[in-house]
Amino acid sequence: MSAFVIVDIKIRNPDEYRRYIELITPSVAHYGGRYLVRGGKPQTLDGDWSSERIVIMQYPSRERAQAWLADPALADIHNMRRNNSYQCDMLLCDGVD
Repeated sequence: MSAFVIVDIKIRNPDEYRRYIELITPSVAHYGGRYLVRGGKPQTLDGDWSSERIVIMQYPSRERAQAWLADPALADIHNMRRNNSYQCDMLLCDGVD
């Protein structure tokens, strides 16, 4: 069953975040993932959710998504995301296969 990683992020340092994107992108594909949404223009339709940037990635399984996040070789790159954002929330959800 496919799994989705959903990221809601508010970027603090755009230049360093662009560098992060360059470094993290190949790792997503390496783990079988692909980007479905990458930025966009989030618009709240109901409720009070306020977002600047949304990223949605699809992985072939929950295990592959978790392996991507837990890979020790990617720890410094994941820390770039954390260190260059005001806020970063990440969710893992099962898809409907």
